[in-house]
Amino acid sequence: MGSKIPIYVKFYLQELNKHFTEIVFVTNEKELDKDSIEFLNNNTIQLTLVTNEGYDFGMWYKALSKHNLSGYDRIGLVNDSCVLFGKLDPFFEWLNKENVDLAGFTDSYLLNYHIQSYFLVINKKAILLISEYFTKSGLITENDDVIKTYEIGLSQYLLNSGLQIKAMYPIPEQGQNNYALEGAKELIHKGFPLIKKKIIARSYVRERWWSMVVNGFDAFPSHYLKLIKNTYTIPIGMFEELSADKSLWFTFKFNIISILSMAWGILGNKRKQRIL
Repeated sequence: MGSKIPIYVKFYLQELNKHFTEIVFVTNEKELDKDSIEFLNNNTIQLTLVTNEGYDFGMWYKALSKHNLSGYDRIGLVNDSCVLFGKLDPFFEWLNKENVDLAGFTDSYLLNYHIQSYFLVINKKAILLISEYFTKSGLITENDDVIKTYEIGLSQYLLNSGLQIKAMYPIPEQGQNNYALEGAKELIHKGFPLIKKKIIARSYVRERWWSMVVNGFDAFPSHYLKLIKNTYTIPIGMFEELSADKSLWFTFKFNIISILSMAWGILGNKRKQRIL
């Protein structure tokens, strides 16, 4: 039995296929099951297997090195850290009206200004510059260095080269949080068709999610799913894949910590109000 491409990834790939003439599915070296191979073939999606090193940018670096980029008018770099539940048409309609060289859904001012890298679209003018930047920077394996050099450095490199970059949903007031994560509900209300996979899977690693809850973040996946399902028609089983491996004990512990953190945040706000 080989590895299976999840339903949410298949949906994402099919939507991307409507907006790009060529789709390359880059994954680590593993055997895919028969159904996944048939899906890729039926949708004319190329499969590229690479060693898993350097995080997403490492995989993109290896994939891009196999193509002559000078012949492309537009290139997308997309990872599966978000689940797509809506259409991409509004984004590309917006993009086609903008005079921009690098675009994405959301931006960030953390450390330095950049377009968040879960969804990047590079237009013609920036393609060779970005290709040169990848070649010069090479494969980087340490996470903090990847963030500095690629996550942030790529946007800064284009800005310093006089090019234009822009997000469809810029973070309000140049905030210092992760807008795609902590502003997820607000974004969905605005028409944002994606949600961070970790919200549904409750798979926080680097984030102190209970601290975010104290500050008002909603950690309960069911609240987001209700919001999404009230507006969008999603493939059956798409979100269930992300939460199926969580035990009852994990769910109980997660809910208790979330409730206590939420209560602590409410009490803290009341104390502030009394002081004011």
